[in-house]
Parts: sequence; structure tokens; C-alpha cells
Amino acid sequence: MQLKRVIQTFKAPQQWTNTPPGLGDFVRGICYLHEILQGSGIELRVDVSQTEFVDLIEQSPSFFWIGAKQSIANAEEHFIDHPAAFDRLKEFFESDETEFYISTNIGNWDRVEIPEKTLQFARNFFAFTPHVEHLNANQLASKEYETLSIRCGDVFYKDPSIGLIEEAKVQIRSIIEEHVLPRAIHPIAVTSDCYELKQELAKRYGMMSLPYPSQHGAYGNALPVAMDLCLLKNSRCNYHINIWAGWWSGFSHYTSMIFHIPSFNFRMPDFAIEEVTADGRLIMP
Repeated sequence: MQLKRVIQTFKAPQQWTNTPPGLGDFVRGICYLHEILQGSGIELRVDVSQTEFVDLIEQSPSFFWIGAKQSIANAEEHFIDHPAAFDRLKEFFESDETEFYISTNIGNWDRVEIPEKTLQFARNFFAFTPHVEHLNANQLASKEYETLSIRCGDVFYKDPSIGLIEEAKVQIRSIIEEHVLPRAIHPIAVTSDCYELKQELAKRYGMMSLPYPSQHGAYGNALPVAMDLCLLKNSRCNYHINIWAGWWSGFSHYTSMIFHIPSFNFRMPDFAIEEVTADGRLIMP
């Protein structure tokens, strides 16, 4: 029987039909695909060879794949209609096809339990090169720290001149002062998709930060994105504020789960404390 393989794929910039996923969405898809393929005899590989991110990760042959450019360009995109992704995967399982290139964020954003084998597999995506690890460590004043990440939404980093409305800034400062600072045991490093906000909070609260603007994608600004993921994976505790949407960040939450890091999530509209323990328990207030 010929080996069958599913390849979770990140395309080149000009190849997307839809808006490219963030890397948090991409990791979420990796986890779900690995979980459903367990015991099926079908191999899962991850292809980021068309992105700048590829040079920032150690390339484990049991995880990464370098496919033909046309196969990557033709990868099916399944970000919203997840039932269609399930149907297509089932069709592939039952077909004579040997390779299926897909890009998907399939899997729930609010999961707190994932099989350990899947977590171990996903850690390969965070195997950053020594250059990335050393660059991160050299920018931080403390080896032990906790990370605060704040998601402001695409509009704020696509047009920095818009800025955050004052009401949002007040909400962020309130969460920091009432819930983050009182809980923190180690120094805090702050990161955000809004560079101006990151700078402002670092100065206001004396927090550490990496001196680079960062988005959550894989092109053009890839090194700061890798450094943000590296920051989160080496943290002792992660706090995430989503001021823009009512979901946990795959970028922050899935990184925390994959490395068994306790985390606290605050999301609109009510910003209630949602604690996820290192062993995968959700604690509500």
C-alpha cells in the first residue's frame, strides 16, 4: 500500500485565493490535523518553504516538507467552512490520491485539552534557530519572565495612523492594573500587533519588550513574528487581551497549550478572567 500524506501548507504571498491565515491559525490547523490522522496510517507534514519563516526554524524531516511550487500554489484553503474541510479530508482518505495539500485553521479556538502526542508534534514548529533564541534572550533583562500579549486587530497595524481609541486603552490599562500586575511573579514582557501600544505600555509600567514592530504573518516581517512566538514559548505565564474580537488568540493560547504554560485570557465584550492551567483545566471566575 502506497503511503498517503497530508501537507498543511503556507503558500507564497501571490498564491492565496483568500486572505492568508495568521500563524496562530496555522498552528491550530496543525494540531487538529495531527489529532485526526493518528492511527490512520496517513502521514502529516508541514510546508512553509515558500515563506520567510522557513529560515527561522530548525527543519526536522519528520515534521517539515518541501513540496513542488505548483502543488503548494494549488493547496486547498479551508478557513471558514470547516464542514467542507472534513468532507474533503474524508474524500482523500477514501481515494487513490497519495498527497493532499491543504491550508486550514480547522479546530476550535477555545480548546484546552489536546493529546500529548499532538503537542509534541506541534513543538517542532517552535524549534527556532539558535540565532532567534539568542536574539530573544539578549533583548530581555530577565531570563525568567511572564508575557502579556495584546491583540488589537488588523486595522491597527495596517494603518498605524488610526491608533487605538482612548476607550480601548482605558480597558487595557484596567485589565493590566487589576488582574495582570497583581498576579505576576516574574517581570513582564509585553508584545502586541500594535507597536505604538507596546511601546506605550512598556514605558508606563516598566515592562520589557522586543524592539521590533510585529504582525502575526509569515512574510516581510517574519523575524519579529518568530521572536514573538519564541517569547511566548519560553514564558512562565502568558496573559492575552483581545480588545478586537471575542476569541482567544491561536498565537498566544495554542503556544501556551503546546508548552504547558498557564495562561489568562481577557476578551471582548465582557473581558472576564478565563484561566487555563498548565495541565489543561479552564477556570472561570
